[in-house]
Order: sequence, then structure tokens, then C-alpha cells
Amino acid sequence: MDHPEKPPADRLRLPAAQLRIVDAAAEAFMERGYDATSVDEVATRIGATKGAVYYSYRSKLDLFLAVYERGMLLLADRVQEALAATDGAPAAERLRAVSVAHARNILDAFTYHVVIQNGVEHRRQMALKDADRRRLAELDELRSAHEELVHTLVLAGQQDRSLRPLPTRLATRTLIGGVVGIAIWYRPRPDQDDAARAELAEQVVAVLLGGLLA
Repeated sequence: MDHPEKPPADRLRLPAAQLRIVDAAAEAFMERGYDATSVDEVATRIGATKGAVYYSYRSKLDLFLAVYERGMLLLADRVQEALAATDGAPAAERLRAVSVAHARNILDAFTYHVVIQNGVEHRRQMALKDADRRRLAELDELRSAHEELVHTLVLAGQQDRSLRPLPTRLATRTLIGGVVGIAIWYRPRPDQDDAARAELAEQVVAVLLGGLLA
């Protein structure tokens, strides 16, 4: 008998020790790149032994996949909140809310999304076994699901005339690409609090949606 998959919020509840490892791996991969990062370095960052890391994650690739999964689950959880908060609203408003949620997630979980973007670009250089390829394909489906959600909202916005009648895939990928691009140019600042990041996310999405709104 098939069991329903746990919602993102439940799957995000890692034990504290595992969360420290994954956070440290994300920071190391972002700062040094996948190839230059070792399991030893991840362990050093949290003041643990290499064996403690291997107890939870069997390899460096397994750590990368854990970072990828957590980054995408954080996005999915935030998007679900945005959809719930805008239930019944016009499609353009729901699209704005989902895009702001995406932007805020990148700003708040910056290390994760830089690693995801770099990994997507450099995965061909990774030594992947069949099981790793299957898991990576499952994680890629999370990215595809987000694109399909945005595309559905774009279609709905054109149908209710809150969005301009532009090619829907072009609009979808341009919007997502603009949001994902935050990971390229943004750099966290010590003086930038949650309110400042929220305002920045709103501003980015306002610029990106300007060409889509009717």
C-alpha cells in the first residue's frame, strides 16, 4: 500500500545534529565549490569528527544531495504558505505571492540556492552511480514542479486578463530565471535584517512582473 508523501514542512524537520551538518556543507560548497570541499572540512566547521558526518551521510555526494533537497523543500514550504494566504485571489496576485516567496527563500537560504545552481551547472563532472542519478532526478522533479506551478498561474492570469497574452513558457521561464538570478548578484550583509530582505524580494518581483501585468 502506497503512503502519501510527507508535506515539505514535515520533511524539513531534521534532527539538530543533521541540520548542523547540512548547513555546514552548504556553506562549504558555496565558499569552496564541490570539488574543493572535503568531508573533513565539513566536520571541522561543526567541531565534529569525520565519522560523525559519515554516520548521517555516506559520502560528499550524499551531502550535496541533502543540501539540494533541503533547499528545494524550503522553497516548496514557503510557496505553499503563499498559496494558502492568497487562496481565492486573482491569478496575478497569487503569482506575485509565489514569486516573492521564491525570492525571499533565496535571500534567507542563500547558501543552499547558490549550491543548487552550481550543482545543476556542474553535475556532469560528478561521479554518479545509478542510485545517485535516480535521487538527483527525483530532486529535479521538485524544480520542475515549481515551474509547472508558475506556468499554471501564468495561464490563469491570461485567462482572467490580469496578465498580458505573452507566450506562457517564455513568461514562466523569464520570471523564474529572474528570481533565481538573485543567487548570482546578491551578497548577504550583516546589517540586512529580515525586513530588509523582505523588501528586497518585493522590489525584485515588482521589476520582473512589470512586463507581465496587464
